[in-house]
Amino acid sequence: MMQHRAPSGRSNGFTLIEISVVVLIMAMLLTTATVRLDAYLPSSRNEAAARELLSTLDLARTSAVAYGRVYTLEMDLGGERYRIRLPYDTEGRPARDADLRAAMDWHKLPPGVHFGGILDTSGVLLTEGLRELPFDAIGSAEELYVYLDNEAGEGYALTVRVQALTGASAVILGRVEPIRVTEDDF
Repeated sequence: MMQHRAPSGRSNGFTLIEISVVVLIMAMLLTTATVRLDAYLPSSRNEAAARELLSTLDLARTSAVAYGRVYTLEMDLGGERYRIRLPYDTEGRPARDADLRAAMDWHKLPPGVHFGGILDTSGVLLTEGLRELPFDAIGSAEELYVYLDNEAGEGYALTVRVQALTGASAVILGRVEPIRVTEDDF
């Protein structure tokens, strides 16, 4: 005669809670490994800083186009930080005076990364102070080269280039200078 077993109430497999705990532990280990890797790879700090600066530049540019107003990126070379100045005051009204314009929070460069200077097309290299880069209502800006240096050495330098007519930005490996156009080129 066959005997039937009573169901035990537990089936073979994992519960949702058990799977969630394993995924959480794996995520924590991956985050720790990424943070530790950052300390050993200076290039990852520069690349992360360049990506964040690019996204902030793109936000200023697209906001200027979307809202038809001037948005300005402020870069504080001594403070190793940057932010977007809005065309509005703190109450959300269009600011008539530049000093009354509200600003987003400062973005600080990661440890070990600093501004190596900002070069414009006239050849002036700014190494200290505050530099503003306005994006107009069609998204254009002046051509600018922002140098991101790393304490690990010259081999980790990056250039963030902002194009004049389009306001589009890109990252270039090393320190790049604008190509000078002379009368001899025509």
